[in-house]
Amino acid sequence: MTLQEKDLRLLCRKATSAALAAGQYIQSRFAKYNTKTHKEGGNSLASRIVTDIDVRAQEIIFRSLHNTIQSYGLGLLAEEGADDQSRVEKSYFWCIDPMDGTLPFTEGRTGYAVSIALITNSGDPVIGVVYVPDLELCYTSIKGWGVWLNDEPFARANTIANDTIHVYMDRSFQSEDYFQIITNHLNEWATHLKARIHYHSGFGAVRNALGVMNSGAGCYFKFPKKLKGGGSIWDYAATRLFFEELGLHVSDSRGKRLHLNNPETTFMHDVGILYTTHGDLADCIITLGQKLEFRRCPDR
Repeated sequence: MTLQEKDLRLLCRKATSAALAAGQYIQSRFAKYNTKTHKEGGNSLASRIVTDIDVRAQEIIFRSLHNTIQSYGLGLLAEEGADDQSRVEKSYFWCIDPMDGTLPFTEGRTGYAVSIALITNSGDPVIGVVYVPDLELCYTSIKGWGVWLNDEPFARANTIANDTIHVYMDRSFQSEDYFQIITNHLNEWATHLKARIHYHSGFGAVRNALGVMNSGAGCYFKFPKKLKGGGSIWDYAATRLFFEELGLHVSDSRGKRLHLNNPETTFMHDVGILYTTHGDLADCIITLGQKLEFRRCPDR
């Protein structure tokens, strides 16, 4: 089955309505008591924490999209639910993160978002919707139709503003044994451009990617690792499409296509991720990653 343009437009509207409804509910619960638990998952606190708000927001999205799943025979993958492998069996599947950035939400600060994408079973997003509840920003995209922000075409700066390169990272990234090597390498690269690095941390993966997208020059990346984690399909599904539509670099950490439907796992730790605004910055990070892989390999 191949969805036609009219189908994609309808499904994008449905996803947008679902994201707005979930986001409005999330924001209504901000800074109020919420039940927190920990789930099986990656090796960082951010990847394991879940609240009753996540679960409730996901239920709101499910109700909004239920008819589309039935009508179009779509699969489903959602963070707070089991992987039933319908994402592999169906031609397309909804990929849902009801609240990316649960940790900053529980800490009473910005950094969270609702993310919904429609992905082909070959691992490519064709619809992406992200709603940032606290800022009331809704990004939408259909493959081939650009990116829209609050129903207006999204335009971004493509120059290095104030001689600054913005590097977004997960909080856990700072505890990696190679963190200082990375910062030294990036600082040296920026010096050649007579620019400075501004490091950002503490946001969820979706907001990190949006931060890069809204910067004149920036990046967000994770290198492969042995421990399970590295984010999951739903963390990158919508923002991958945004970057592609804007002509920005998005790939795995080795520069290859960011495949979003590995049948074996939803985690991305084996390949990593890379978002950048500029190709030469992407080359810099890919080269650095290759050097680190060589350094960590015990057979070399």
